[in-house]
Amino acid sequence: MSGDFVPSVPLVDLHCHLVPGVDDGARSTEDAIRWLEAFRDARIERVVTTPHLSASHISSSWRDRIERRFEDLKREAEERVPEVSLALSFEIRIDEPETDMSDERLALGGGALLVEFPQLMLPAYPDLMLASVSNQGWRPALAHPERYTGIGRSYDWIERWRESGVLMVVNVGSLLGEHGPEAERVAYQMLARGHADCLASDHHGRDGRSTMLRAGWDRIAAAGHEGVADLLASANPEAILAGEPCEPVPPVDLASSLVRRLRRMVRGSE
Repeated sequence: MSGDFVPSVPLVDLHCHLVPGVDDGARSTEDAIRWLEAFRDARIERVVTTPHLSASHISSSWRDRIERRFEDLKREAEERVPEVSLALSFEIRIDEPETDMSDERLALGGGALLVEFPQLMLPAYPDLMLASVSNQGWRPALAHPERYTGIGRSYDWIERWRESGVLMVVNVGSLLGEHGPEAERVAYQMLARGHADCLASDHHGRDGRSTMLRAGWDRIAAAGHEGVADLLASANPEAILAGEPCEPVPPVDLASSLVRRLRRMVRGSE
């Protein structure tokens, strides 16, 4: 269904793992460049690569190693894929909430910090863990909120986090069923309630490891909601990186919209 739709705006991916050899993402510079070329062809023109970094390791030499690898990748990308703007941030795993996370080099952009809970598990006191980020001057941007085990039974947490100012960064793969039925159901629920602030790929620079951001834009646009797709994959990610407020995302019943469009297509072919 997505073949008839092409983004009218450049897309912005603020969560992926393309720095080679530093986490479970891209294995080599060649792999990373190959995916950046694919991103370019899909009209993804701004990419923030976000290697995993545990809060307990922020002050260690591990971050320096990541930064050196990123600079090597950026030089290569500027020569071979100049159409894509590449930046570095981190996906901070909050394993020690009391750790100093104030270093501005950690920023996703504009005062936001991309964070995740350890082991894709919903912790006992998630609000306190996120508050530890806010208390250090950051606006938390929670990676893949729909993927934490048990969140489907505790959906109220998502509403509470949003009320406290936490940004919700939904994985494209969850909309496509790549992370299991619970993540898919919660992702659709977040869209239906207007609780998603933006989409990101969480792409790991390997075949079979996450879908490109464009697939999420296509899925929503194919359901007849190109404006919402633009908000989630372009305008709001840009706003987050610039430190500006996200635009409210209108609720979208994606499942029903897709069914209605399929029925129209079937009727039109008869």
